[in-house]
Amino acid sequence: MGNVNQRAGGGVWAVVLGWNHAEDTVECLGSLSQSRPVVPTLLYVDNGSREEEVRKVLDGAPAATVIRHPGNVGVPRGFNGGLSWALRQGADFIFMANNDTIIDPDCIATLLRVASEHPKAGILVPRIFYHDAKEVVWSAGSRYRRFPPSIVMRKSRVPGDPRYLAGEDLEFTTLCTVLVRAEAFKAAGLMSSNFLYYCEDYDLALRVREAGWSIRFVPEAKSWHKVARVTREAPTSPAFWETYGRSEAIFKRLHADRRWMTGVAHQAYVLLRAVYEGGRLCAGHFRKGYAEGLKADLKPTPSWDGVGVDPVERVRG
Repeated sequence: MGNVNQRAGGGVWAVVLGWNHAEDTVECLGSLSQSRPVVPTLLYVDNGSREEEVRKVLDGAPAATVIRHPGNVGVPRGFNGGLSWALRQGADFIFMANNDTIIDPDCIATLLRVASEHPKAGILVPRIFYHDAKEVVWSAGSRYRRFPPSIVMRKSRVPGDPRYLAGEDLEFTTLCTVLVRAEAFKAAGLMSSNFLYYCEDYDLALRVREAGWSIRFVPEAKSWHKVARVTREAPTSPAFWETYGRSEAIFKRLHADRRWMTGVAHQAYVLLRAVYEGGRLCAGHFRKGYAEGLKADLKPTPSWDGVGVDPVERVRG
């Protein structure tokens, strides 16, 4: 079957969030435009990029509607502008993608097929590979690990890992590339604007499951991730470790009833990880961010109809 264009409202929308790195955005949108047999309605959400970067996307991806935040508002607030836009246009499903991803042409169709087979699946997760090691799994969803206590991604170190070949329900997932049912967003709310980045994906996964929806891993669906383009200096970046600490504290406060997941043992683990990966200086920045997160004012979860969502500028479409 040849490609079929989506109608303006309803159907499947692809919401791509990006900040600078226009060449990645254009490549991501280009791969989505090659989806078959249905081409999703393409919506690019610019998160405060430089003017020249926005122009490159406008020129390189003429089929995409483009909206823009005036400044970088972080991942959840950035995405929410696009998610609310698509939902208010009547989207039935939204494929969320970071701009540093490439999508297999059959990915969305495969996820939609499994969505029809599993009507309570609120989030459907493809097998996500490393872009630079195309047969090595970067993420097959995420799970809770009891010791040391943490939520960790299911991944592999070598090509052809046989562990991630069967469809199954997941506890958690990254939102790097996922298909989300509109009803799941309407039931659980959008992404929490309390986070800048980190932990926002696991927070949404918990709320979706609490709202009665499941998270389904679909190994036949594939995408590729150019890992950590924006945060590639993370191991020694004070800003990264402060944000990580702040996010950890906010996640703990939002899910205080899950002490087995957010308690002292987990806090000790992530602090030791900071020391191991970035040294004592980075551990200090983690503690600083954590203390800030414990005192930050918490905002209610934004809703799909735009309440609590940052206003965006329509650039094209």
